[in-house]
Amino acid sequence: RDWRLEIGDSGMRRVSYLTKIPSAPSAPLRFTQTQLATALAFVLGLGMSNHVTTVFLIPPSLLTLFFAWRQAKKMLVEDYYMQFGDYSLLNAGWRFFLKLAAAFALPLLLYAYLPLRWQAVNGEAMGLARFVDWVIGGRFQGALQLTAWLRDMTRYEIIGRLLLENWGWVNLVLIIFGFLYLLRRNWRTAVTLFLVWLGYIFYALNYYVPDLGVFIIPAHLVMGIWWAVGAAGVLEVGGRRLAIKSTNLQSLMATILILPMLLLTINHWPSLDQSGDDGLLGWGTAVLNQPLAPNAAILADSEKIAPLYYLQQAEGVRPDLDIMVLPDEAAYRAELDARLAQGQTVYLARFLPGLQGVYHLRSLGPLTEAASAPITQLSNTPITPTNHTFGPIQLVGYALEQAADEGNTAVTLYWQTEETISDPLHVYLRWEGYEPTPGQHPANDFYPTNAWQPGEIVPDYHEWPRPILTEPQELTLQVALAPPFTPPEALEWQTITTVALPAAEMMELPRPYRAQIGSVVIGTADFPNQIRHQTPLPLRLSGLGSPANLQFRLQEIPPSSQFLTPSSPHSLTPFTLGTELDTNLPNGRYYLTISQPNTPAQCGWMQPATDSCSLGEVEISGVPLPDTAVNYDDKIALLDVTIPDKTLQPGSQLNLDITWLTLSDMAEDYTVFLQVVDASDRIVGQVDSWPLQGTYPTSQWTPGETITDPYTIQLDNDLPPGAYRLLIGWYLLGNGRRLPVLNADGLPINDKLVIPDLSVP
Repeated sequence: RDWRLEIGDSGMRRVSYLTKIPSAPSAPLRFTQTQLATALAFVLGLGMSNHVTTVFLIPPSLLTLFFAWRQAKKMLVEDYYMQFGDYSLLNAGWRFFLKLAAAFALPLLLYAYLPLRWQAVNGEAMGLARFVDWVIGGRFQGALQLTAWLRDMTRYEIIGRLLLENWGWVNLVLIIFGFLYLLRRNWRTAVTLFLVWLGYIFYALNYYVPDLGVFIIPAHLVMGIWWAVGAAGVLEVGGRRLAIKSTNLQSLMATILILPMLLLTINHWPSLDQSGDDGLLGWGTAVLNQPLAPNAAILADSEKIAPLYYLQQAEGVRPDLDIMVLPDEAAYRAELDARLAQGQTVYLARFLPGLQGVYHLRSLGPLTEAASAPITQLSNTPITPTNHTFGPIQLVGYALEQAADEGNTAVTLYWQTEETISDPLHVYLRWEGYEPTPGQHPANDFYPTNAWQPGEIVPDYHEWPRPILTEPQELTLQVALAPPFTPPEALEWQTITTVALPAAEMMELPRPYRAQIGSVVIGTADFPNQIRHQTPLPLRLSGLGSPANLQFRLQEIPPSSQFLTPSSPHSLTPFTLGTELDTNLPNGRYYLTISQPNTPAQCGWMQPATDSCSLGEVEISGVPLPDTAVNYDDKIALLDVTIPDKTLQPGSQLNLDITWLTLSDMAEDYTVFLQVVDASDRIVGQVDSWPLQGTYPTSQWTPGETITDPYTIQLDNDLPPGAYRLLIGWYLLGNGRRLPVLNADGLPINDKLVIPDLSVP
């Protein structure tokens, strides 16, 4: 009774040793196996109240209980464990299982909130069917295809890409080694963790959603454990095989192992850093400062709801408004119809197609108001009257607005027509001498001119970047009205007003510098790392001094040091400069240099003076696009469309593969649309999605990257025989604006690719 046998690890040898213990030991606080099992059931129930994917933790939890039961049974056989073993699982009866069920079910009572609040908010009982549908996420069940892991091999490519992006090849090899090492040392733990990892990977293989990476976070956590085990295993095996006993050498090995992870962290940081993102707070403030109708409703998308809801709930701005986000276009349309039928004013903060011809649309700042009746008179609206005529359409007035972004210009144009317009016309604006804005339909691109009624007044809001001026200047605002894709030189501009614009203040741009060129101090700059051949390289530069004589070059060799004496800055006037550089150079890497004629430059703290400073390297890449490629606004090129069978069957599916080429860096996430239309342009099949089944947004694409993107379009059941076409294009979900298709001269010729020769026999 005074002795016990302990088994432990000492270095790499498994040893047995005896130790004398006191007759009355002061034992630490311990939990029995049944207590731990009860706690596990409670945690699982708590997880189920948060998200139903916790169900994937139940099989590995049951396996853990089984292993614990087997361990207790084995210990019972060994005589020397009779006194010190834990046999609570072996002795557990029906009360134990009842306790487990209660521990699991207790946290699920949190779901009682749903029927209680439903009754209070909607004035009716929630009902069992609706309650179950909410708990299991019924409205998302269409995205869950449980056989996708068998029939859709693209899902494996998507999951593989997500894992590779987050870990890299070196870390993935270490993770695999860690799993195998753990499997050898403690196979029960390895199998249990693998079951957890497999459950969440299986779910991701079958769940068609854009934010797929969120659902494999538990799998990443398991892989993190395997990575740590792999690193420890390498140190342990390497130290034994190489007889490394030096602490310094062990530290060096640990540093080498963790270096790939540190490099991944550095590379991913710019895409994860949100410190400069205000969450559209400026946009939301500008919207709620508009003269919105009392007790109106704002239907917003998932991005724009955040600033509006925050300002209303946290800052108390416009508490009378109903601000909401809904799951899909059908829900938005139903909500819009119902509220307008009740006489409530409704504003849209998202693109909603198909409203023209049904409702009258007009801008109120960046919002679009949908109404049942048109405006025919302007009362109490502070505008500047004009008498400009654009064919059958008159510009009856304009109002310069306060833009949400201080670097933008905003104006509302007030259009009116006395007759029906047969064709849609786009609105173009520019500051004389500068590039025009892309043409768009009036009222935030919602309301084509051929949907207007005679006598209707259409307020039309526009916001676009203001020119970066080095000194105050008066600029002339001009407007043109023309068919879509009219070349800029063919537009007939009319002068609206002249506006005095201030010089640009010093801006905080992404690239910091500590450089002085003559009397100019460079603070920050912004330019792309990669640009297509013969595409102008945009450059923004901010600092102190007078930038009038600055010169910029792309050169193959870095600036050379010279024995020059830098001058002292004599002007502390802040500035921001915007310019473009010609890239008519052979493909390769170039140094973007900045200099002033016959003036020394100091390119950093305690650096020798040179004739110029390098702002960084720019890679010019890309070859002329094939004649068959389709260029979407110099951002994306369509290289190939493969359609195995162009013969359509009613109710069947059209399968195709598209090959894209990334032409430039994109900060936006564009949505690709594919529409099958008949001879009357009636849509009989459609897909709108981010690329690769919603999992690879364009903001993550790398210039020069080729993406193979498969699609399946479900066709209507009532397809009459005849000819059909496939339309392929891109648009920005926030405003519905499409990327124009450019010709070889860079001029927009369409907003989609049209593929004919589809037919129903």
